Amino acid sequence: SARRMADAALETLKATITEQGNEIRRLKEQKADPALIKERVAAMLANKKLFEESGGAEGKPGKFVLKCPKGTRDYGPKAMAVRESVLKIVTDTFKRHGAETIETPVFELRDVLLGKYGEEGGKLVYDLQDQGGELLSMRYDLTVPFARYLAMNKVQNMKRYHIARVYRRDQPVMTRGRYREFYQCDFDIAGKYDLMMPEAECLKIVDE
Repeated sequence: SARRMADAALETLKATITEQGNEIRRLKEQKADPALIKERVAAMLANKKLFEESGGAEGKPGKFVLKCPKGTRDYGPKAMAVRESVLKIVTDTFKRHGAETIETPVFELRDVLLGKYGEEGGKLVYDLQDQGGELLSMRYDLTVPFARYLAMNKVQNMKRYHIARVYRRDQPVMTRGRYREFYQCDFDIAGKYDLMMPEAECLKIVDE
């Protein structure tokens, strides 16, 4: 119907505006020619005006839009069935090689995270509001929590896998699979072993 076609056109225009915004941010980060940036901004503003004049949600102040937060998405039953099937193959392979899994909090002490990531990585970390005297941040990857786990529990040797969500305060590009919330799959061999043996085992796991 004409209504569906209009809605589809608005969605396409909205996606174009998002891509233009991402491009402008990249140009600014790259310190591109100011004239080029100005041109891209003008094009984006023109599209925004068209979007609002066409009845887009952003042109209706006060209207509540039901959507996922920026940089995240839902996964329906079919997508989850595929994910579970793939992860079973992966985890079964890890277990055949004697790996164990652990679980760590989705947030850590801020000093622990920033001590590893440094100032640049710290810009991509989600900080939490202080709720009890501790400065906390969402985990950026699974490696730092694993290192903290080993040190805190005085573990000398361990084969470990961990599949879990991580969070990055980045500019998402959904069309390229760049999200703010996503899964990481880690396999690590911590400790002292014969030369190149852990590397060889990792290659064998990838092959399997």
